[in-house]
Amino acid sequence: MKTFPSVRDDGHLVGFEVTSSWLIFGPLIRLLRSVPGVTDVRRVWFKDDRIVFNFHGLPAAVNEPWGDNSRYWIGLQDRVANPEIDITPIHEAFERHNGFGTLTFWPFGG
Repeated sequence: MKTFPSVRDDGHLVGFEVTSSWLIFGPLIRLLRSVPGVTDVRRVWFKDDRIVFNFHGLPAAVNEPWGDNSRYWIGLQDRVANPEIDITPIHEAFERHNGFGTLTFWPFGG
């Protein structure tokens, strides 16, 4: 899957973006749960944080800025307080993922 990393000046990965074309969140939640160190993954309704979870005990999120963006941002909720936490395992899981299949509402041939 194509990702768009957010990297500090010192090269530390603080988060990354993925396309927001997910029609359902179940597969995304399962992908997060498969990453070592990720716990307490849950769906959030009616907020910009679509999914919240903990990574090595720290709060993290799948966030859709302004509620209608073309990408989801994934990373620790406090992007500066814990510079020693490396979220590379989460990023790599998304990069390795080949997709969940494509669902479309467009008619064939359209």
